[in-house]
Amino acid sequence: MDIARQYAKYATNLDYNDLPEEVILHVKKAILDIMGNDIGGYEWMESGPSIVDGIRVINRGNGGATVLATGESMAPEWASFANASMAHSLDYDNHHAKGVIHAGGSVVNCALAAAEENNSGGKELIVSVVIGYEIACRLAMALGPHSSHEMGFHPTGTCATFSGSAIIGRNRKMSEDEIVNAMGLNGSQAAGSMQYVVNGAWNKRTHPGINTHSSFIAATLAQSGFIGAAEVFEGKQGFLQGYALRPLPENATKTLGKSYETLENAIKPFPLCRYNHQTLDLVIDYQKENNIDTKKISSITIDMPKYGVQLCGSPIEQKRNPQSPVDAQFSGCFAVALALTEQRADMTTFTGALDKGLSDEFKRLMSITNIEQADDLDAIHPEFWPGRVKMIIDGDEVELYGKHMRGERERPMTIEEVQDKFRDLSPKHDEKNRKEVFDVINNLENASIDDLLVPLRKNS
Repeated sequence: MDIARQYAKYATNLDYNDLPEEVILHVKKAILDIMGNDIGGYEWMESGPSIVDGIRVINRGNGGATVLATGESMAPEWASFANASMAHSLDYDNHHAKGVIHAGGSVVNCALAAAEENNSGGKELIVSVVIGYEIACRLAMALGPHSSHEMGFHPTGTCATFSGSAIIGRNRKMSEDEIVNAMGLNGSQAAGSMQYVVNGAWNKRTHPGINTHSSFIAATLAQSGFIGAAEVFEGKQGFLQGYALRPLPENATKTLGKSYETLENAIKPFPLCRYNHQTLDLVIDYQKENNIDTKKISSITIDMPKYGVQLCGSPIEQKRNPQSPVDAQFSGCFAVALALTEQRADMTTFTGALDKGLSDEFKRLMSITNIEQADDLDAIHPEFWPGRVKMIIDGDEVELYGKHMRGERERPMTIEEVQDKFRDLSPKHDEKNRKEVFDVINNLENASIDDLLVPLRKNS
């Protein structure tokens, strides 16, 4: 049985009552996390309004699903495009380490739009999100760690195109054949060029939005009888061969239905690149406990896995002199200076440091920071995302090491912490409306999709 057929069977057959309680609870947190990111990507990033304004022109007043940041209604494919694009705009959306993918922005927003389109209840929303995470994350693992990135493709912008068709198929009660054909068409839609790294372009932010929009197109055409490519994943010209240097096809379906990659999607406590989180976590905790005078620090060395150095440590002079919020998000030098000077790194703190202008001491700390590749970290990455920080303080070396980051399954964020993150990301929203959302999330299995979204529509 080919991979697409196995995914279609999984999507049509998964039952809410078969889901472990641990999975249901984590999905509730993941949904709330992404909803907060949807709003935050509009409130905090300059690209948010341009995305919504552009879609308003294209959408031509059609309704059916909610844009969470503004409360307005758009056609499901366009509402999901807007929401998913904004969810990834802050690089603050939940992350799957083994697949090196931010699946949540696509998965949750596709599920929300499909639920609104089909008036699905809370249980079906939870099931849809599980289906999306299980497919997208397994596809990312099947590409092989960093094997797709090295070809210039962003798995966040490719894998969830296919999971979206499964989500929509589930909500529309499509047949297995229709879902298989939709995925066959998805093979010609998956994109996600990494060329955005050259100039800090906004392309990356739209990758989840582009793939949710593509999923709606593919599902709708399949329902109309469209025939999609066969063996879209494992074929000689298929997705795994075309998008990866070292594909691992067995990972696409291994343990599907027996274990849950959903649980491996870590909720991010900081709005910076995930490779900076170990640095932030270690140094914030150290500084809170010791409150050292940063002027006594003469040298800082951050050890990262190879790919982390490429993203957050090279070229080092550029990382020591970030010129934009995106530069700062992807700078290990900025991360360690922020942790030392502010002892926190939520959205308000991150943007506040940039808006008020970096102090001379902040700049000095960046200037004395080096970022190096470490073989022992590479040996256990990406199954783990380890990190090490070494600082010379008053002539003495302090070394900090971490293997598990906050937000991961081993160190989960509580629902209260996710609620606080939602508040931080939605500064213009009414607290009464926020609390209504929180109450519905906590009892989602007994709620409707309208129960969840009506409080946000009130902010329009």
